Amino acid sequence: MIIIYFSRMKFSSFLVSFFCIYSVSSQSKSELYINQYSELAINEMKEFGIPASITLSQGILESGNGESYLATEGKNHFGIKCHGWEGEEIYADDDKENECFRKYKKVQQSYRDHSEFLTLNRRYAALFELEITNYKGWAKGLKKAGYATSTTYAEKLISIIERYNLQEFDQEEKDESLREKHLFVTHNYGFPFAYGVGLNYMQMDKYFINTDVSSSFVFSGVSVGGGKHLFNKFYAAMSVNGIYHGFTNNDKYKLDIGINPKLTYVLDKKNKIILINTGFLYTFQEIKDKNMIVNLGLTYLIK
Repeated sequence: MIIIYFSRMKFSSFLVSFFCIYSVSSQSKSELYINQYSELAINEMKEFGIPASITLSQGILESGNGESYLATEGKNHFGIKCHGWEGEEIYADDDKENECFRKYKKVQQSYRDHSEFLTLNRRYAALFELEITNYKGWAKGLKKAGYATSTTYAEKLISIIERYNLQEFDQEEKDESLREKHLFVTHNYGFPFAYGVGLNYMQMDKYFINTDVSSSFVFSGVSVGGGKHLFNKFYAAMSVNGIYHGFTNNDKYKLDIGINPKLTYVLDKKNKIILINTGFLYTFQEIKDKNMIVNLGLTYLIK
């Protein structure tokens, strides 16, 4: 019985070890590199505005997944040469034999130097005018600015980014920038009010408060309202409207007050926020008559 028990224990240990080894080995070297350094790349992106996808793809390509001579011996993951460098040096063959490269004590220093190298070098200035999510523009811009001599450098970076979906890391900075922005000027389009302008204060995934002035060919209005986050990107919203009917001869209906319950969906498209609203507009008189007006609208939040 004891022998059987120990045999089972050994077999169980073997299975656990096998699956652990298989799990690690099933990941490519590039995936292991991404797992190890993605957080570092994201932190650099938040501080310097360089897409994490670009930093990671360059690190993978330039360092051979962290296994090149420069990476292992000099902690240099981006192939940055000396060029006025006052720190430690390491030498390796590149375009020419025995060229001077920067040497670091930690990989983190290599990542930080890469960020500062791009930020402080004038020839890369145009890159920082691109959207943080425009990884193709960054890849092509790096090649154009002379970061590498390979004629296919941009294509290699783009291929790595798309193969491992590295662009998803850039979304964190995009979402972060939108969340840091709270007060927006709004342009409104829809029915029954054709056009309007206003202000919107939004705490993403929490609530928003808005006010606007709108008009159509029939009547105009002023509204104050807000919305509460429900789930995903949906908000339950309500506004109180002051309405002026300019084309009625009945003074009773020239000025009215109404309520507008609606459901709002937040559409995030290319670093722009659009609120899609649908609901019903009830004026006090229409509540008495049990009538309602369907309300449809698009609200563009201008950064």
